[in-house]
Amino acid sequence: MIERILQFQQESDYDFRTSANPADQPAHLFPDWVPYYRMKAAIARALQPKTILEIGVRCGYSGAALLHGCPTAHYTGIDLDTDGRVGPKGALDWARRILPAGRHELLVADTRSMHRLPGGIYDLIRVDGQQDGDGTYHDLELAICQGRHVLVDGCLWTAHNFRAAGEVLRQHKDLIDYWAVIPGCAGELLIKIRESSLGAVCPPAGAPASTVIRAAYDTRYYLSDCGGWESFGETRSRDLSDPRLRCVFDLAMMRQPQRVLDLGCGRGEIAYQAAAQGCEVVAVDYSPAAIEIARSTLADAPLGIKDRVTLLCEDASRIELPTPVDVAVAGDLVEHMAPAELERLYATVARQLAPEGLFVIHTFPNKWYYDYDFPRRRRIALSVGAYLPANPRSRYERLMHINEQSPRVLRRQLLRHFPHVLLWFGSSADPAGSLGRQCSPRWLAAQQDLFALASSTPIDPTKVRSLFASGRLQAADLAKISLISAPTQLEVGHGGRGHIAVTLRNGSARALGSYRPWPIHFAYHWLKAPTREVAIFDGQRSLLVPSCSRHSSREYSPGFIAPLERGDYILQMTLVQEGVCWFNEHQVDAAIEISVKVV
Repeated sequence: MIERILQFQQESDYDFRTSANPADQPAHLFPDWVPYYRMKAAIARALQPKTILEIGVRCGYSGAALLHGCPTAHYTGIDLDTDGRVGPKGALDWARRILPAGRHELLVADTRSMHRLPGGIYDLIRVDGQQDGDGTYHDLELAICQGRHVLVDGCLWTAHNFRAAGEVLRQHKDLIDYWAVIPGCAGELLIKIRESSLGAVCPPAGAPASTVIRAAYDTRYYLSDCGGWESFGETRSRDLSDPRLRCVFDLAMMRQPQRVLDLGCGRGEIAYQAAAQGCEVVAVDYSPAAIEIARSTLADAPLGIKDRVTLLCEDASRIELPTPVDVAVAGDLVEHMAPAELERLYATVARQLAPEGLFVIHTFPNKWYYDYDFPRRRRIALSVGAYLPANPRSRYERLMHINEQSPRVLRRQLLRHFPHVLLWFGSSADPAGSLGRQCSPRWLAAQQDLFALASSTPIDPTKVRSLFASGRLQAADLAKISLISAPTQLEVGHGGRGHIAVTLRNGSARALGSYRPWPIHFAYHWLKAPTREVAIFDGQRSLLVPSCSRHSSREYSPGFIAPLERGDYILQMTLVQEGVCWFNEHQVDAAIEISVKVV
């Protein structure tokens, strides 16, 4: 397509000056603009659109060029008709004069006040990119929802415009087949919209209830946008390498539950891991796509995991179970539900929880971040010539986050149903966040995540914070940590992957977890048998998921990769605190050795 456009431009003898207004202030630049408008005609000739919409008509030079390239097209133009670089107020009068009679329609309007462009789907929408970054961002975002092809000319006019256009492409990549930039005079950005995406909702949907947007929760969303999709694609729930999910899961396992209710289960990562810990799990989601993805993941799981999970495609706020649960999890669910739906959800969870039960909530965003901290960041960016969009939310966020939570609203609504609520600010990198700390309002507003626990019984914030503590272990701590393994012999293929069942006994007064600044991981060495010569010193890491609380034991399945060379080996599995020490160097019981034949 691009080669055809460039060829048509070279072949073209179109000269916009034949219909240009000689009284225009920049008329002295007209000779330099000939290739610019010749490119417009070449693009229209290559695309042959039946309908064209132009945002920013001015004197009509671009419109005339597009119609020269495709004379049979019907043209609609929108312009605010104010003083601008190309043509003063009243410039539309000249556009009416030079555009073909009977094949054009001109509207005087401000597109920046629109949430949707007039009319339906257009074959080509041209956006004037020679404006401030926010204008380019807004107009382009509207255009990609209603145009089969979108042309942004002047995309290289300023750095702000270029970054604004790039931000729209990033946030709406799921709607686009491809895009290309032709440098030219001021840059031509040509975007091809995916046919199945035409008519998609880009502006805020303002849905009164989650049921209105249920169809948006499709397979594409869960596998290419929903948080954690990258790690899910690698492991299919076999681990929780996504830090957000790991934080939620550690909170859910804090009281070592037997029965778990996973609300808005999505792809099923939490349900899978809870079942792997021996819990009976009911996983609920109103999206058929989510339930199907979770079911396909469980289909390949060991029987001991698969049989412990019940999947229900239902409204999470109306679920009724025959027996109480020890923990209910709402990971990134509450922002997707309207206030009335949340009232119903919280009442439902309060009924379903056992007397000592715990309700775990994580939500993104902390509304304070978007309301207070992001505008501050944007002002700083503009002051140094950088660009941040006025609205940082992705298309899916604006469509699906119908009830972003502020800490006050979340806490107040939870307290109507639970006598004890612990709420704090944090992030996946620092999940303990504001727990037990004095924090400034600015720091709180800068945190993008909110965590909350609700229960009928008191919640100890010190114990919660200890889950995410990863202080440097001392010799006295290491002396009270040991590993036990059931298998003593294995046979694996060379270069093959495997897992072993390990019991971690933590008799220390510290929780063990894979959190910064000194995360703890499973790691291993390969030794040649019987000489014990080191074959591979440092194997792959495995996360401690969930964290191992102080004075407790947990079972894990750390992974390994076998050597490429066949023979008899010893797999020495141990723990390492990154940047601090290998456990087996300080405590002999903190390592297990398994005889392995690599075949």
